[in-house]
Amino acid sequence: MFINGAEVKKMRFPQQIANWIPVIIAACSIASVVGLFQIDSLVNQTLYGYGLQFSGNWATPYWNTIRTVFALTWLVVATSIGLQIYNVTQKNSQKSPQMEPTTMPEEKHWYTYKLGDGATIKVKLVLKSAKRLKEFMPDGTPMYAVITDNIVQVLDAPKELKARPLQMITRKARKGLHN
Repeated sequence: MFINGAEVKKMRFPQQIANWIPVIIAACSIASVVGLFQIDSLVNQTLYGYGLQFSGNWATPYWNTIRTVFALTWLVVATSIGLQIYNVTQKNSQKSPQMEPTTMPEEKHWYTYKLGDGATIKVKLVLKSAKRLKEFMPDGTPMYAVITDNIVQVLDAPKELKARPLQMITRKARKGLHN
């Protein structure tokens, strides 16, 4: 299965969004903490100015609730930060320079073709990058998207296909360039 560059970019976009989800969750949780501080300020400062009378009947459930929400919010923040660190380190370990040829480059990796115009060329495919997809073949084998370069060497070309070699600049032409 061949995957072109545009399809690889389409596959990266949702993954890039998924990598930002822990950051968004942490930011929302921190906003919740700020909101909780506002509510606490409202209860402990503003409402007492309007005559709120302290009572253990309302204070104990309030304290238990706000402490529980603070604890859970900070747990979500810590978990999101940990997940983001895991995502970053996992991405770096996948991009490690392990994309090296497993065998030494040999002549057998070159393919020789005799073209219809009489030229003979050698072609070799060079892997630039490979990324494992979240898709699998029916037998469970993982699928990969690859970016490659084609290296082409012309071994032989008929004289009628060759261009005239560059002519040396004559002395008159050189003098004209300097004037």
